[in-house]
Amino acid sequence: MASTLVALALMCSVGIHGRAINSVIGPYIAYAERYYMCEPDNRPLPWRWWVRTTHFNPVRPKVLPRITGNMTSTSGDLDDSVWVKTIVDVRSNNQWKENAFVFKFNNKACQIAKVNSPGWYEVVLKKREVKGACIFKPGVYEFHDAPIDWNFPNVPIMPYGHYRARVMIGKAENLYACWVIEAKAVPKVDQHFHLYGSYPIYLTAFAQMCGSNRGLA
Repeated sequence: MASTLVALALMCSVGIHGRAINSVIGPYIAYAERYYMCEPDNRPLPWRWWVRTTHFNPVRPKVLPRITGNMTSTSGDLDDSVWVKTIVDVRSNNQWKENAFVFKFNNKACQIAKVNSPGWYEVVLKKREVKGACIFKPGVYEFHDAPIDWNFPNVPIMPYGHYRARVMIGKAENLYACWVIEAKAVPKVDQHFHLYGSYPIYLTAFAQMCGSNRGLA
């Protein structure tokens, strides 16, 4: 239930000028369209990535996109002493609604990535694990034509739409990385749930509460 409320909270946070930008929510397929970096003042940070992706094919939605590239680090371990902050922006009316949702964890960045984004962890980091430890040293982490499943097991439903996630990691006052993923969430095959009438009453009530002044329908 907690993850469901997170998804609904995200939906509630993205209204613009009294309008709701998405009234459909449910099980989804997430796929990335662009990967880049958000380094301040174009200053290279210790952990960087360069990623190319194949296109999502809506005719064959179960075929995973493939990524090629590398994540390269010159200093700083990626482990559970590192913090992580993710800022989610939402696209609507040809503009970004910035800071629609913000997640901040003061530590355990590595474990959070492993549990909440297992597809990314499997492709980029898993092969460099040592005895299952969530500790990754500076180096070059390469991947070539690797299928990636952008599933988030702790968020089983979410509003369908266009998202931009800015992921920052660091330790104390030191920023290690600032990565950006532009992605879309679309309904899973044969599953298209409208918010009203398809979910338990507590979800409908929650949605009505947050959307009552936004014309949510």
